[in-house]
Amino acid sequence: MGLCDGNSTTVSFSVVGIGASAGGLRVLKDFFEHMPSDSGAAFVVVLHLSPNHESLMTELLQRHTHMPVRSVTEQMPLAPDTVFLIPPGQNLIVESNCFHLIPQERKQGHELSFPIDLFFQSLGQQVKEKAVGIILSGTGSDGVHGVHCIAEKGGLVLAQNPETAEFSGMPQNAIATDRVNLVLSPDKLAQVTYQFVTSPTDLAALQKHVGPQLTPTQLKEIIALLEQHENIDFTQYKSGTLTRRIQRRCLLTDNGDLNTYIHRLRTEEEERSALRNDLLITVTRFFRDLAAWELLEHKILPNLLKQTSSQQALRIWVTACATGEEAYSMAMLLRELLDNSPSTATVKIFATDVDQIALDKASSGIFSELSVSTLSQERRDRFFLRRDDDRFEVSRSLREMIIFAHHNLATDAGFTNVDLITCRNVLIYMQSQLQYRVLRNLHFDLKAEGILFLGESETLGTLEPEFKPLFSKWKIYQKVQDIKHPLPLRGKNIAIPSVKKHPLTPNLLKSSPRFDPKLEAAFKSLLHQQKATCLLLDQQAQLSYVCSDALNLLRVPDGKLSKNVIDMLPESLHLPLSTALHQIHQGKENSAHYQSCKIVEFDNTLIVSLEVSQERASSTQDEFLMVTIITQDLCPAPVDLSGQTKTDAAETQ
Repeated sequence: MGLCDGNSTTVSFSVVGIGASAGGLRVLKDFFEHMPSDSGAAFVVVLHLSPNHESLMTELLQRHTHMPVRSVTEQMPLAPDTVFLIPPGQNLIVESNCFHLIPQERKQGHELSFPIDLFFQSLGQQVKEKAVGIILSGTGSDGVHGVHCIAEKGGLVLAQNPETAEFSGMPQNAIATDRVNLVLSPDKLAQVTYQFVTSPTDLAALQKHVGPQLTPTQLKEIIALLEQHENIDFTQYKSGTLTRRIQRRCLLTDNGDLNTYIHRLRTEEEERSALRNDLLITVTRFFRDLAAWELLEHKILPNLLKQTSSQQALRIWVTACATGEEAYSMAMLLRELLDNSPSTATVKIFATDVDQIALDKASSGIFSELSVSTLSQERRDRFFLRRDDDRFEVSRSLREMIIFAHHNLATDAGFTNVDLITCRNVLIYMQSQLQYRVLRNLHFDLKAEGILFLGESETLGTLEPEFKPLFSKWKIYQKVQDIKHPLPLRGKNIAIPSVKKHPLTPNLLKSSPRFDPKLEAAFKSLLHQQKATCLLLDQQAQLSYVCSDALNLLRVPDGKLSKNVIDMLPESLHLPLSTALHQIHQGKENSAHYQSCKIVEFDNTLIVSLEVSQERASSTQDEFLMVTIITQDLCPAPVDLSGQTKTDAAETQ
C-alpha cells in the first residue's frame, strides 16, 4: 500500500472509527466476525496500546475477518474494505484521505493522551456524514468529545450495550453525551453499521436504490407530523439533509419500508421526538473553535466594552444556543473582562433557540463533569459549583447575565440595537432563501458597526457587501452601513429599538378616540384597582389610546416622537409583545397570552401577565389591538435572579 499524494481532499466511502480499551479484543473479534467484508467502508480501530510492547493485534484481528488488517504508517492512504489499526505509542488522525501519526507524549507533566477523541474529531471534520463512530468496552472517558464532533457533522454514533461490555466505563460515558444513536450488542452493532454504510447517501444513488426511498410527498407528510406534534417547522430546511437523516433513522429503527416508518411516526411520540432531535442536531460545547473565541476575548469584546458607556448596556444575542454552552462561554469571557477593566457597563446576553428541550437544559445551568472537562481548572472553580451528584452548576454571576427565551429565527421578531450576534452552525441546514432572510433579519438587528459571528462552514451569500470581514477564517464580520432592509417575515413595525426611558404624559398622545366620560372613568378606576396597564393599538402596532397605565410602564424614547408601542414599554416586555403581535399579524391567533413576565426596574421586580387580543367595537369599525398588562406580584430588592431559567419568550428580563 503506497503513500498519499496529498491531492485527494474528500473521502468517497464511509469510514468507521472504532474506539476500545480494556476488554476490547474480545468484542472486536465478535464485531468483525459479524461484519461482511464487502461493505465498501474503511474500518479504523483505535485501541489504548502500551508503547513498550509490540502489538499482536494485527494478527489476532486478521483471524476474524476476510478484510486485510494493516497497522497504520505515516501517510498511508485510506482504502475501502480494509481494517486499519493504530500502532502502539502513537496518536492518529485522518486528513486529505490519508493517515498521519503523532507520537504520544507520556512524560510526567504532560496531559493524558486521548487517541480516540483525537481520531474521532478528525474523522468528523474530514468525512462528515459518511463517518461512523463506535465506542466499545473500556474504562475512562476517551471518545466522549469525539462523538460530539461526529454527531455535529452529521455522522452516525453507536455504542456497545454496557451490559455486554467487560468494562462499561467508556460506553456509559459515551451514552451520557446524548449523542449516541443506538446502543447495541457487538453483533447488532455490526449489522447496523453494514446497513448504514451500504445505504445511499445522495439523490442520484437513491433513484437507483431498491431499498427505502423518500418521495417528496412522504417528506412533506413527515414535516407536517413534526410541526403538528413537535411544534417544529422544517419546511425551509435543506431537503437533502432531511431526506438523509430520515432515511438513516428509518434504517436504524429497522423499518425497511418508509410507509411503515411514517405510520410509526403517526402513532409513537417517542420516535417523533427521536427524529426531531436527530434533525435539529443540538450539538455544542464550551468554547467550540477555541481560536475564534480567543479572537473574541482579545480583539472584539474589549473594544465593544470600551464603546459602551456606563449608561448603556452591551447587548449580545446568542441565536440557536442549543443547550447553552455557547451563551455561558460568552458570559465567562465578559465576566473576566469586566472584572479586569475599569468599565462599568452592564451586559445583557439574550440566548434563544427553537428547541424547547434544549432550552430547558440550557436554562437549568447544570452540566456533566465531561461537559466541563474541556474548561481550564481556573474557570471550573470560578464559574461552576460541583453538586452532590457530581454534576456542575453554573454560578449566579453568569446566570444573571443571560436571558434564555424560545425563538424561531425563521418567523419570530428578534432583538434590535444589538452589539454582537452569534449565529453558528444553523444556517448550513437551511435552504438558501431562508438563509438570506435570516441574515437580512440579523443585519437589521445589529446596531451600526455591530459584530456578526457565524459558523466556520457558513457564508454571507448575497449580503456579503453589507459586512466587513474582521477575521475571515472564523467568520467574524462587522456591519458596514446602518441600512434597514425590509423585513417581510416580521410584519410591519415590529422592530425593537433600545430606548431611554422617561415618564409618558397623556397629552403626548394624539388622535385618541372619544368615549363616554362616565364609562371611561369607571373603566379606568377598575383597571387602576386591578393594577393594570391597558393600551389600544392600531393594526400597525401604533399606540392610539391609553385606557390606563396604573403600573406606570409607558416611557417616551429620545429623539423623534414615535407611537410604536414597543418603543414605549420596558425592554423585558419587548420579546413577548413583539412575538404576540407577530402571531396576530400572521393570522395564527386572535389573542396571545404570556404569564410571569419579569420587569426589573429601580428597586423592584414586577411580575406581570401580558395579553394581546384583536378586537372590534362593531361590524362597521376597523379592528384594533388591545394590550393588557396586569400585575401578578411585587417583591422588594435585592432580587435573586439565579432561579430565572424559564425559557418561555415571556420570561425575559
